[in-house]
Amino acid sequence: MGEMGAEPKTIFALDTGTRSVVGLVVQVGSESSKVLAVFREEHQGRAMLDGQIHDVNQVAGVVLKVKRQLEKKLGFSLQKAAVAAAGRALLTRRQQLERTISPWYEIKEDEVRGLELEAIRLAEQSLAQNKEKKDKYYCVGYSVVRHLLDGEVIGNPIGHRGRLLGVDLIATFLPQVVVDSLIAVLERAGLEIEVLTLEPIAALEYIIPPTMRQLNLALVDIGAGTSDIAVTAGGSVIAFAMVPLAGDEVTEKLCSLYLLDFMVGEQVKRKLREKEVVTFKDVLGIRHKVSSEEIIASLRGTIQEIARRIGETILELNQGPPQAVLCIGGGSLTPCLTEELALVLGLPKERVAVRGSEDVPRVEGLTRILAGPEGVTPLGIAMMAARPQALTLSQVQVNGKSVRFFRGEKTTVGDALLAAGMGFTELLGKPGLPLTVEVNGKIRIIKGKMGQPAEIFLNGVPAGLDTPLPPDAVIEVGEPESGLDATALVRDVLPPDVPAVKIFYHGVPKILEPLILVNGKAATPDTPLEDGARVNCRPVRTVFEALAALGFSESQLSRRILKVTLNGKPKEVSYYPFRIYKNRRLALLEDEINEGDELVYDSTPVFYQIKDLLQEEEGVGLAQKEIGVFVNGERITLALGGRRILKNGTEVDLEDVIEDGDEIRISSENTATPILADVFKYITIEQKSLRAAARLVMLVNGQEAQFTTPLKDGDKIRIYWKDEGQLEGSPFEKASPT
Repeated sequence: MGEMGAEPKTIFALDTGTRSVVGLVVQVGSESSKVLAVFREEHQGRAMLDGQIHDVNQVAGVVLKVKRQLEKKLGFSLQKAAVAAAGRALLTRRQQLERTISPWYEIKEDEVRGLELEAIRLAEQSLAQNKEKKDKYYCVGYSVVRHLLDGEVIGNPIGHRGRLLGVDLIATFLPQVVVDSLIAVLERAGLEIEVLTLEPIAALEYIIPPTMRQLNLALVDIGAGTSDIAVTAGGSVIAFAMVPLAGDEVTEKLCSLYLLDFMVGEQVKRKLREKEVVTFKDVLGIRHKVSSEEIIASLRGTIQEIARRIGETILELNQGPPQAVLCIGGGSLTPCLTEELALVLGLPKERVAVRGSEDVPRVEGLTRILAGPEGVTPLGIAMMAARPQALTLSQVQVNGKSVRFFRGEKTTVGDALLAAGMGFTELLGKPGLPLTVEVNGKIRIIKGKMGQPAEIFLNGVPAGLDTPLPPDAVIEVGEPESGLDATALVRDVLPPDVPAVKIFYHGVPKILEPLILVNGKAATPDTPLEDGARVNCRPVRTVFEALAALGFSESQLSRRILKVTLNGKPKEVSYYPFRIYKNRRLALLEDEINEGDELVYDSTPVFYQIKDLLQEEEGVGLAQKEIGVFVNGERITLALGGRRILKNGTEVDLEDVIEDGDEIRISSENTATPILADVFKYITIEQKSLRAAARLVMLVNGQEAQFTTPLKDGDKIRIYWKDEGQLEGSPFEKASPT
């Protein structure tokens, strides 16, 4: 019957069934229990269907009558009741949870119970966060599948020691509308809900104690409207389910066959097991006298359908037939039902049996009302209510609204807020968006600021989500503040291992800090970063980067653009209006810079000249035409013709400066083919004495030549003096052209 407290507890339990309401007051102790009073009252109409309340006032009237009769028998008033709901709309969640504990102390009962309730809260959260489940659900019971200690299954961890305590449980939930209808009934009868559970869980508590749960058993609570199923194996309850077929289907079939009022049909059905012949009147007033055997035969199809649905559900839950099936509830007395269920499951008929409350020892004071299978659930409700971990109904005020929820021993403010529909993430505020950047090819993430949690006041005093919750609490919750999105400067992500470069600028030592580029553009350590930015930080590598690091702007280091007209066509030319020297040599901006180099920036104005333009236009027909020949092994360039240059209509030379908007015209003047005599403009005779008989020898490509011998590009010329007694004379020297 589960673990009870040390002192006996007096429990008022109500079983609000589809056909009747059973009320009993039980004194539950750790060793035995005693029924102090019991009373049963049937509904006059169909106020309940399939285990759900349809007429609140009519059901409340029956409950009130039961309550008054019990108070009359006992001599004291009843204010709170333990009740159970049918399993028609139950929702099941399996939840596992582990937490670290101290290995130096024995595990206490509070630790185990606290872990179980924490697991239930996690199951509640999963329901609250499930967008597909729009209804609000109450937790109405749970069953522990197993406890674990340091990862190993253990029957009862209390008194043991370990480092990791775990629980695996099945929590069951009912829609708010089902629970609220029960609350409404009890309030109209002057009662409060003390404990609420589910009918199959209550029945399990009574008829299948933990010592029997090693067996693979199925418990079927067949009521009037529903058949609730629970399956045990390996020491725990492994599954719950509900079949929306039960005793009412048989009654309705009977009424249809013999034209009976529903209440008359219910009476006829009950007599089938007691009498061989049943006498009754139909709605037309005609009296019938029919054998029970004949009536049962006419109901066989309906009974078989109920058995089939129950059996198939058991097979699905258990992945095969169980070892045995225990049937309880008034519907289990339906003739032939257990035999038909055994056929569906493929079990011997003695393995599917009806169990009554009298089959459980240690319960005193059982009366005729509680005898048999119909008394199991009411007694189970009472036993469940006496357990330490029983869930009791609590009501609190959250931001001025009344919130009902079921609480255990260690309920906190967070549980109440969860019941009020507040998610923990909403209570804590949303964190700010992170900032993701790439630094030298590696991803860096800067976290956003955490949101500020909502301020919580419990009965006017600041509280937190884990603050214990007293009864009738008043909770006020403010609005959480979302966290700020992440922000960062370049300096916040710079790698520390990028070296600076030391150079000399105009003789003064300078330290060049690493170059910083953000998305390919120069940046400073104080540049703000945007999400997705690419940051590159490296040492200064070029003259341009060095000057930029020294403070030169991009415009100061840019080319100057000139727009001119060249031979009637527009043309853009550019040049650097300054000079840079590296280690005393003229340098380009793209030249490499190294540790210890010296730079000089010469700001003396530099101009773009005609010769610069001609240099750019080489090979386009505007450069002066020439050929190259070799004289005594040395190359000499011979001009082929003249060139005429006009700037804005005036003839100019190569050194003339070009300015923006100038009109330039360049033309070539052709001349005759160069001859050998032209070479003598570029050479001089050696200054030494020559004999009178000396003769000048001139060879072109090894052939004797004259002063008028034509020359072409690449010709090889030999010129020297020759006299008597000398094979080869002194050659001429190359001279610079004038």
